[in-house]
Amino acid sequence: MSAATPKRRAARPQDSAEAERLDRALLKAAYDADFDSAVAALEAGADIDFADPSTGLAALHIAVGTNQLALVRALIEEWGATIGPDGRGRWPSVIAARSRVDDELSDYIVEAEERILSG
Repeated sequence: MSAATPKRRAARPQDSAEAERLDRALLKAAYDADFDSAVAALEAGADIDFADPSTGLAALHIAVGTNQLALVRALIEEWGATIGPDGRGRWPSVIAARSRVDDELSDYIVEAEERILSG
């Protein structure tokens, strides 16, 4: 797996309403499995680690739970998503197991967590 340096994102919008719109656009793109829209939101300044206050889920957790290996890889390798528990304490590997994702995604996320935890 690549240890690529995360891409540079546009500065966060000064307008908090616009920043929140971008953050929510990122989550929607993850739910919709819309890779291009997720990248567009990040390039426009969405917060890679924004978590929905009602679900505790960030784009990474959503992409894992909806079995989107390409998006998961991009979020981690290209955009530097934080690998850790969601707002309710569920690690991506737990979400992967509960969602019964493909073996390749499951293996990828377990290995990513292992690297983080072994420091």
